[in-house]
Amino acid sequence: MKTKFSLVLSALLVCSLIQLNAQSDLFNDINLEKKEIKAEDFTNLETDYLVEDFKSYLENKPELSKAINEQVNPEDIVFAMQMLAIGAGVGFGDDETLWCLQAAYYYRLKLFQRSALFASLGLKYDGLSIGDRTQSLVGLQVSLLMFQAISQLNEIRLIYGLLGGYGFGNEKFDSFTTDITRITLAVVVGFQLMLSTNWSLALHTNLVAHNRWTFKPESGGEFKNDFTNFLINKNNIFTLSLLFNLGKN
Repeated sequence: MKTKFSLVLSALLVCSLIQLNAQSDLFNDINLEKKEIKAEDFTNLETDYLVEDFKSYLENKPELSKAINEQVNPEDIVFAMQMLAIGAGVGFGDDETLWCLQAAYYYRLKLFQRSALFASLGLKYDGLSIGDRTQSLVGLQVSLLMFQAISQLNEIRLIYGLLGGYGFGNEKFDSFTTDITRITLAVVVGFQLMLSTNWSLALHTNLVAHNRWTFKPESGGEFKNDFTNFLINKNNIFTLSLLFNLGKN
């Protein structure tokens, strides 16, 4: 029995030696001590099948593939379809101080590559004071304005266009009151700064404004007077407005 066990043990030892010798030859062939392993040896390690699987996944998910490949246009973010604005302004004449409060609704009529055409409808309250003379008007304004991007990311825009307005109110001087109406046609210029995709600030004024005034004193009668203002902030109010984008589509 012991003889058989010894023979089996000897056979196992011989097999182990043969296996170890084969592994030693393999390591000698690889020669790890002399071979330099570089990072690029691992860059392509089993990655091709991952790329193919991802392509196959996108083919089965067309909506995801479209979203990945679709380019986002900056103007789609900047030029909203609708905007609301509230603002206040101040201006100076020869001796008088002018101020206003206003609110407006903007609707996009046409979208271009880096600009958009808006129509707006607004309410405005104007005030004026010079010594003992005060004036106040409430009115409507309509305008066609172009918003033109002038920076790479479209966060700064030039504003220009035409504005028409009608206002009515009164003027008080000492103890006399005069009813007044005003029709305005103006060329508007300004800038808009995007604070986020929804909020922005706009500074604008009338570059040229023509006003037709109608005065009806309480003592009776009526007379008209036309004024055209050409200088910035010369009887033209600088207005700062906060705008909120209602939506892109």
